[in-house]
Amino acid sequence: MKALGIVGSPRKNGNTDILVSEVLRGAKDSGSKVEMVFLNDLEIKPCQAICSDYCKRTSNCKIKDDMTDLYNKLFESEVIILGTPVYWYGPSAQFKAFMDRWYAFSHPKYILKMRGKKFILIAPFEESDTSAANPLVEMVDKSANYLDAKFHSSLLVSVGEKGAIKQNLEAMNRAYKIGQEIK
Repeated sequence: MKALGIVGSPRKNGNTDILVSEVLRGAKDSGSKVEMVFLNDLEIKPCQAICSDYCKRTSNCKIKDDMTDLYNKLFESEVIILGTPVYWYGPSAQFKAFMDRWYAFSHPKYILKMRGKKFILIAPFEESDTSAANPLVEMVDKSANYLDAKFHSSLLVSVGEKGAIKQNLEAMNRAYKIGQEIK
């Protein structure tokens, strides 16, 4: 089993990074091959819906940037851990640009490559009310359904300062356990 962690936070060693790393650690300890990608380190241009839906007609995205390699990593993985902090009731800008480029999955060839994959959402946020993450959860859930994939689980955690999640043993243990159970 291959698990790919996507970190949509601009902060390395921040709460999103820590939680996604913990999920991947659990997956690795259970025998999965793991890889993590920081979206902020990549050049991912916004979707342009180029040339009357070029990607829908050709099964390729016309934009040539780091998303090209990332598509292949997504296709090769059985489990995709999507990590983003909640910003204004949605994902970070880096994560949103990444998901907008999923528009290329509109082509049947791409949908087939995503069918059956498991998505796990990791979303730390500052508010104490977990409903603050509802729009983000709905976005990931609807995207998974569209791709005939499975929204496997989520970890929504209220946390403040950078790195403070390490003090939340319950959340850290849950992240590790999610990773262990992705088989």
